[in-house]
Amino acid sequence: MRFLPSLLLLPAVLTQAHLARRNSTGLTTAVEWDTHSLSILGQRVFVLSGEVHPWRQPNPDLWLDVFQKLKANGFVAVSFYTHWALHFPTPTAGNGQGDWQEGTYRDVQRFIDDAKAAGLWLIARPGPYINGETTGGGFPGWVGNIAGSLRTDNANYTQAWKPYLTSVAKIIAANQITEGGPIILVQAENEFSAGTGRSDYMQNVIDTLRAAGIVVPITFNDQHGGAAGNFSPDKGGEGAVDIYCGDSYPSGQVQTVYYSNHLAAAPSDPLCLAEFGGGFLQGWGATSRGGTGYEVFETSSRNNQYEDVFYKDAYAQTATIFNVYSSVALTSYKLNLSIDAVTVIFGGTNWGQSAEPTVYSSYDYGAGINENRVLTAKMPEMRLQGLFLRVSRDLLSSSLLGNGTNYTTSAAIHTAELRNLDTGTAFYALRQDRTTSKSLVTTKLNVTTSAGALQVPVSTNITINGIASKFLVTDYTFGASSATILYTTIECASLIPIFAKNTNPGFLHPRIMTWATIGGRDFLVVYAPSGENGETAFKFSTEPTISTFGAANINATFANGILTLSYFSISGAQYIDIGDVLTVVILDKATAYGWHAPIIAADGLFGNYFSIGTNETVLVSGPYLVRNAKISGGILALNGDLNGTTTIDVFAPSSVTALTWNGAPLSARASAHHSLVATVEGAAVVELPTFGRWKVIGSLPEVNANFDDSSFVTASLITTNYTNLPPLAGTHVLYSQQYDFYGGNLIFRGHFNATGNETGFGLTVQGGFGFGYSAFLNGRFLGSNQGNASVSLTTDVWSIPNGTLLVGKDNVLTVIQDHMGIVETSTNGGKEPRGIRGYQILGSDTTFTSWKIQGNQGGATNAPDTFRGYINEGGLYAERIGAHLPGFDDSDWSEGSPLAVDGGGLRGAGINFYRTTFDWNIPSNIDVPLRLNIGPSEISQNYRVQIYLNGWQLGKYINNLGPQTAFVLPSGILKRRSTNTLALSLWSLDDTPVGLMGLSFISDGAFSTGYDMADYTLPPGYRAQGRPTVAVEAST
Repeated sequence: MRFLPSLLLLPAVLTQAHLARRNSTGLTTAVEWDTHSLSILGQRVFVLSGEVHPWRQPNPDLWLDVFQKLKANGFVAVSFYTHWALHFPTPTAGNGQGDWQEGTYRDVQRFIDDAKAAGLWLIARPGPYINGETTGGGFPGWVGNIAGSLRTDNANYTQAWKPYLTSVAKIIAANQITEGGPIILVQAENEFSAGTGRSDYMQNVIDTLRAAGIVVPITFNDQHGGAAGNFSPDKGGEGAVDIYCGDSYPSGQVQTVYYSNHLAAAPSDPLCLAEFGGGFLQGWGATSRGGTGYEVFETSSRNNQYEDVFYKDAYAQTATIFNVYSSVALTSYKLNLSIDAVTVIFGGTNWGQSAEPTVYSSYDYGAGINENRVLTAKMPEMRLQGLFLRVSRDLLSSSLLGNGTNYTTSAAIHTAELRNLDTGTAFYALRQDRTTSKSLVTTKLNVTTSAGALQVPVSTNITINGIASKFLVTDYTFGASSATILYTTIECASLIPIFAKNTNPGFLHPRIMTWATIGGRDFLVVYAPSGENGETAFKFSTEPTISTFGAANINATFANGILTLSYFSISGAQYIDIGDVLTVVILDKATAYGWHAPIIAADGLFGNYFSIGTNETVLVSGPYLVRNAKISGGILALNGDLNGTTTIDVFAPSSVTALTWNGAPLSARASAHHSLVATVEGAAVVELPTFGRWKVIGSLPEVNANFDDSSFVTASLITTNYTNLPPLAGTHVLYSQQYDFYGGNLIFRGHFNATGNETGFGLTVQGGFGFGYSAFLNGRFLGSNQGNASVSLTTDVWSIPNGTLLVGKDNVLTVIQDHMGIVETSTNGGKEPRGIRGYQILGSDTTFTSWKIQGNQGGATNAPDTFRGYINEGGLYAERIGAHLPGFDDSDWSEGSPLAVDGGGLRGAGINFYRTTFDWNIPSNIDVPLRLNIGPSEISQNYRVQIYLNGWQLGKYINNLGPQTAFVLPSGILKRRSTNTLALSLWSLDDTPVGLMGLSFISDGAFSTGYDMADYTLPPGYRAQGRPTVAVEAST
């Protein structure tokens, strides 16, 4: 007997599925949802969403590039956080309204506009707390300074978050779908538990969103696959949202709990997974040094195989997700959406001081689009899934009838059966029962169809080879011809051939898309791994004519109104014509990965949104990327990217007689299978840039006893609101957050009058996982704590070398500390200081007369570079004087290289700062994603490097930890039309010579592109205002 999940609830699902009550926010009738999926005025659409964080791509000119790549690869929505800390560096930023500066990574309006231009819906996640492996989990550094706990109804915390959430909510409200914008859902808070002092805080967050004008559904993302039901509308109480969601990051064996969690926690909602693993995190020292450390996710079973199995299993558990809504004032139709949000699909970079301590500079995440905007193998897999999901309307109101190992003739195969109880269409998801298995299993599947119970395939077997899955259909009606697939044992890449223009896209047949034809013909694309067999059966009232174009590995039989096509040893692309109405395209999976289905946008407010504004599309095989397509005057204009010379095969309406690619006409010929074929040349070979001459300056003058620190902040505080982690020794509080310094290297200078009896210092320093620090007395190196990937706080004793003390005079203990970011609230409630937790002088009763502290120039309040923002710089001398910025005058610096092979680097403990320039004049229609690669030294060498390109701090390298050695240089920040300035800080934590073993540019490939790779010219160069001008000789 089949295993039926939730036996007590299932009968109600079976008998009442078509009678499920629709819900709405009560603020509009435009948006409704039921137990299956979401509705916007009546139309169901599967919304496949990917996570993108605006600030992690510091060049906003590249946001649209990422959005177009998502749209082209099957996604229809983007989920995004907004980052409180970036918009409110101080509580009064922007006169209490925040910093949303146009043209910067803080330009949330542009992010929204670019998403709409690409035809993507948006799911806004403003927090206030976001987590996201970013500094403070999105909390500004000053928030930890308030008295009391965070993420509660603490009045001090409420006073802190209200201005931010009100400001961002107004931006969101103005861009809701009801206002013509792309925002369809808004999430309140994130991964949070109900309880005393918390539920009323959550309600306050919701009320603030509503008060700002948000009328779309408010959602919540709960941890652990949505098992707890925190703030579920079905559980009620303070903080209950409209739609409850869970998140999950499974690996190894799939988690089969989502459906049962859903029924227990929020049965009145559609099953929503607001975060589902799109990759996995790596921390400091997580793997061997090389690349970004995330390359393992492109070569292991957590690559596209992971998506193939884990995502389809989630769909098989009825995951459909969030409600989106449009306004009656804007359109006269309804749509019904369900969403599967994947985190993250583009990770980007933790540049500057934007990371929290468990992660490093790269936030590649093993995502479908890598940190350098290059598509990995995950993206064509998502394209196949997305193309299927966007047209499979019956899936969005299907019920889970059962699952288990009894559906197939092999007990090694697990099957889930979903069925639309109104139309009879069914979906069968097959995978290995043990999803870590790499065995090859052949089997047959028992299905229930309109023709009765069948065991399929008839002529061969279904193959599940290792970590793989198949999502099969029965009684699936599609196309203008209303052809019906009785069953198929290979997957459908696209049940949407080419749509002809639909002048009324909102009114779609409830069972299928409004199919149309290419010259009177539907196209069906199916695929399977190379060498496998397959079988597809169609229902026809009379026997149609069949043409297999002479293929010997395809058999066709007709009996009792059923046409059965059998395919053997599938390879490449093959075509079968069925009468004058249908062409079946059979592809091996590798070939299917090269097929695209760009839409043809229509006029109107949402003309670039599939099924909402248009149903017209074309099929294109061959290119690396098809960004968009347009038909005008018999010409199909394609825009996209190529990774080499490519033959493209285009299936378009018969009115199309000519092709262009990125504006250039192509010489196209007609094929025998109803397409136009042309060859497009790829990009020419591009030489990588070369470094100019290096110049050097010392960047730790603060170790000298006579350094003038009068401009530094005096550490005068003797109390702290970090009552959970109070100072351990000493009279004054040396916590950097309390002095307006929230990231980057920190410098502490403690002054004391020596008696001569002092023998050493005891220091307890807290900097976050992987941090390090060095201590100096009167310019003499005492020692360093070199850092450990699992240590956030360290206590050390440093002895005073003979002859170092200045008896009867002012002595200075200097501590240079790395800052790894502020913790998220999962650690110490988010209240964990950075700086010196305790200090004492050993050997005498001498005490420090004063302490000075310095971080980034001007702190968060008065940072001189307001464009890049306070998180871009730390407290190094070279940063404070602006030496990392283009245009800084280094004419009086010495020549010197950071490379050991050139005799460069440091002779002992300390910090040097290096600058060079280079040019790279390549065309704007070629995309060459570039990285700076550091050749690692012996792992016993303890040094740290920070990388700056044209003023942007883009990476931090720690030689003794790793893993990252290759750092993305974002296009646009990396300029083509003007000279680039590259700078490096080199900090040796040992009193031994240190130099880089290697430094080079490497690329992720060369792509001819339809995207304008323009220079990002808005960021300013060096300005003297607000910066010191002290000159210092190079360290030795």
